[in-house]
Amino acid sequence: MPRTRSEQAVWRRGQLLDAALRVFADKGVDGATVKDVAEAAEVTPGLLYRYFDSKEAMVETLLSERGFLPRLRELRTEQNDARPAPEVLTELLKAFDRLLADNAELMAVFFSAAQARGPLAALAGEGQRLIGDFLLERIDAGELRPHDTVTAARTLFATVAVNRRLGTPIDIAALVGLLFPEEG
Repeated sequence: MPRTRSEQAVWRRGQLLDAALRVFADKGVDGATVKDVAEAAEVTPGLLYRYFDSKEAMVETLLSERGFLPRLRELRTEQNDARPAPEVLTELLKAFDRLLADNAELMAVFFSAAQARGPLAALAGEGQRLIGDFLLERIDAGELRPHDTVTAARTLFATVAVNRRLGTPIDIAALVGLLFPEEG
C-alpha cells in the first residue's frame, strides 16, 4: 500500500482506471455508467468524480495513457524523421498490433470509443491524424509519391485492427509495401 498521500492518489487513480477498463470492455462505452465503474472499483460515484469529471474523461484517459497514442506521438521525433517512412510505419503498426493482442479489454474500449461521437471519436481518430500528418510530411520531403494520406492512415489502422479482432495473422511489412511500393 502506498505511504504518502500523493502515492495513494496515484494508486487509487490507477485502480479506478483498471475498473473502468473492465467495465467499458464488458458493457461498451455507451452501455456503461459511472455507477457501474464505481461498483466495479468498490467505491462511491462521488469518489470517482474526484478523479474524473465524467465517464468520457475516464475513456479519454484510458485511451491516451494506456492506448497507442503515446507511441504514435513519438513518431514526431527527429530520430524517425531520418528513417525511411515504410520502415517507421512497419514498426509502428507492429507495435499497434502487439498492443491489441496483449490488451483485449483495451481493444474493446478502442473499438467502442471509435464508434462514439464527439470527443471520444476525435480521440480515437487522433492516431489516424498523426499517421496522416507523418505521411504528408514525407510526401512534402519527396520520399513518398502524393496520395490521400487520410485514406492511407485509415487503411493501415483498420486492416491491422480488423485482422487482430478476427484473429487472422497479417504480414504488416507486406501491408505497408502494398501502399508504399519501393520505387525502382
